[in-house]
Amino acid sequence: MPAAKSRPRTNRERVEESTLALVASAIELFSRQGYERTTAAEIGVNAGFSRNMVRDRYGTKEALLQAIFETFANQLRPAQRVERTGSGLDRVLGFIDDLTHAAENEPETLRAFIILTFETPGAVQPFTEWFDRLISDYEVELSEYLVAGQADGSVRRDLDTAREAEVFVSYAIGLCFRSALRRDSYDFPAELKAWRTRLTEHYA
Repeated sequence: MPAAKSRPRTNRERVEESTLALVASAIELFSRQGYERTTAAEIGVNAGFSRNMVRDRYGTKEALLQAIFETFANQLRPAQRVERTGSGLDRVLGFIDDLTHAAENEPETLRAFIILTFETPGAVQPFTEWFDRLISDYEVELSEYLVAGQADGSVRRDLDTAREAEVFVSYAIGLCFRSALRRDSYDFPAELKAWRTRLTEHYA
């Protein structure tokens, strides 16, 4: 019996596959050498396409970066995540669990995002407002969860919730910076888990 022929891919499927390949290539290169040192031609060639693929598809490297940020936004923005459940403390600690999951399962993607974040004051300056808004959203949501935790008894009542939310985000950014700085010698997931344990004791 002759083997069944595979269905030829549609043009839309080919476009989707090449788009995913370009994004993956950009993330790999951004993670390894940062945004400024990565060229559009490198991204295309690294993905297995021509040097002009990024410009043909997106127009500029900046436009590709915008598409990548939109992908990150869908994964990270508080308003677009599935609503958290559990006590107020559980929902606060869920932020660390999400970051730990990313560090363990998508380390290069997370590293690329971290590096791009720290390039915002320079090469990625047009996206300053995007990152600033993301940080503000996190602080607002964390503060709301801490207030909920005080109401349900899972978080101590003497905490200044707005201040704690700010400290939480700042500490997370510091851990992220260390993970990027010490790439191969820093156990990021372990540090996140240790921080989670300390916060549980501090908040409860």
